[in-house]
Amino acid sequence: MLEVLIIDDDDIVTLVQGKLLQNCNVCKNPLKFKRAVDALEYLYLASPDNDYLLLLDINMPLMNGWQFLEEIEKMTIKEQVFVYMVTSSIDFNDKEKAKKYSRIVNFIEKPITVKNCEQLKEHQLFKSHFE
Repeated sequence: MLEVLIIDDDDIVTLVQGKLLQNCNVCKNPLKFKRAVDALEYLYLASPDNDYLLLLDINMPLMNGWQFLEEIEKMTIKEQVFVYMVTSSIDFNDKEKAKKYSRIVNFIEKPITVKNCEQLKEHQLFKSHFE
């Protein structure tokens, strides 16, 4: 099973991303987290039998996306966690930094689109979840 988590401190972004993921049949009920620490808490208790797709923002208070990724690396389920960085950052350095993280599958500038969802469903890591 593929669980989708939206991790972003902006309520409008999580609402729009959630609706788009539902409308594109990526998932029926994406989990939404305003705080990265809450998403971490959820993942520490998560089933190792599932795959987890995270739509992760970079710039958030308390814990940013990079700090969150460092914590993911310490988890026993890290091999089941896949990350789409979804950010408003257009900083070239952020894109370069993203290449250093094996968990990052894609780097998308907000907002996500129908095309992003279709590409996600065709990606080799996730395709089996949509057949």
